[in-house]
Amino acid sequence: MKKSRIVVSVLIVLILNICLLVGCNTTENNNIKELKYNDVALDYGNITLSNLSKPENLNSMQDFTDFIDYCVFYGDSDEIQYTTLSKEYLDIVKQDVFYQYRWAGQYASLGHNFTYGYDDSKLDENKIGINAGFVPYAFKRYDLSENNIKVVNYEYYKDTILNENNRGYNLKDFELYKNNKGFVEVNNSDQMFYAAMQGYMPVPTTNNTQSMLSMVLGILNRILDENMSTYDKVYRIYNYLVCENTYDYESLHFKDSPHTDYEAYFLEGVFNGKNAVCDGIAKAMVLMCRLEGIEAYHIGAVGYQGGHAYTYINVDGTYYLCCPTQASFVQKENGKRYHCHTYSYMLTDYYTSSPNWDFYSEQLPEIGEKIKSTPKYDYWTNYKLEIGGKEYNLAPTNKESLVAILNEVGVVAQKSNRAMQIEILCNYDVANEAFDIIKEKYDVIKINNGMFEGQKLYAFVFGVK
Repeated sequence: MKKSRIVVSVLIVLILNICLLVGCNTTENNNIKELKYNDVALDYGNITLSNLSKPENLNSMQDFTDFIDYCVFYGDSDEIQYTTLSKEYLDIVKQDVFYQYRWAGQYASLGHNFTYGYDDSKLDENKIGINAGFVPYAFKRYDLSENNIKVVNYEYYKDTILNENNRGYNLKDFELYKNNKGFVEVNNSDQMFYAAMQGYMPVPTTNNTQSMLSMVLGILNRILDENMSTYDKVYRIYNYLVCENTYDYESLHFKDSPHTDYEAYFLEGVFNGKNAVCDGIAKAMVLMCRLEGIEAYHIGAVGYQGGHAYTYINVDGTYYLCCPTQASFVQKENGKRYHCHTYSYMLTDYYTSSPNWDFYSEQLPEIGEKIKSTPKYDYWTNYKLEIGGKEYNLAPTNKESLVAILNEVGVVAQKSNRAMQIEILCNYDVANEAFDIIKEKYDVIKINNGMFEGQKLYAFVFGVK
């Protein structure tokens, strides 16, 4: 009889450790009030509990990834769980077991944090084993320093903050409650996010997870309206995440223990500390979309710059890449760090608008192939605002239109006493001519904000002097 051989390895955690992108947060020091919402009571009624389906007869690296996540979800650090492989995939695994395990684990939504090793001693029996399971996590936090200033999007202020909305949904009104693969008990935030991503309605069993799910449902009631389109829901969720959170550089660079100790890598960073890295932000995007019945996935990528996490989202039959983390950046002015944003990563294609970040991933390759041919969504042309009885979009072709838009934002920023921005898609001359006019009236800066389909983006940020 062959002796059992367990190969233990440390998975690459580049997704969590080398993400150099930035988000945005609420701070007391610039008169930004927290968005108020009402928690939703978790009255499940008479339900039958089920379990996640165990992946068997694995036929690809994606299947292996799903099995690793399953082992984390139901396993512990002292247990090895086994599954079977198809003949075709078994032949591939035998060529280089560690390669398949390493990358399947790296792309795994749970496994990149909580997988400890594999057992290949039973490959002749057509079985492979995984040692995985949760350990205590997300119990440390860094607080933001006072020089960090949230910049709120004008649209977020206008559409969400000023709108004292409460959709009033009960738990049973949410789409994931009404249409799911089953009700699954969850004991922590990662289980909650993952169950939702797989199409199951999470049923929290601990005070922390119950409180978090009640909170997230309450936030969705606050930022969404009834009968919204799928696009409008994604837009509002995206805006909430980039405007209410900051990227946690401290947890990334200055942590004094394993990264899993820090809430920034989990839902806790987004919904408790409002300071998170890409992994936590992507998980939040997926959970919020899934609760609304929107197909969304947490995606892991590793490239020459390191590791990253973002999302794939299905909007009315079209798959997009969505990256709320890359959507924000820090602009330094007068000794302060202003957290500014772009919409160019809200619904984009596989290659995004970034010339210097690698979004390549082997996770969910069939969806990835579809996204390669997805046209980027033109947010600026499609967004409409009314000023003085006239309708404008955010892609003005003349300085008069842009000045009208900027005057509107400048007045609102002054009245609200907030650092506020508007992002514009236009040519160089229009941006400069309008800026020369309005900079005499407002404390405003103009930032080059990247490109969209060959045209320049500019962020005009008010209240920074």
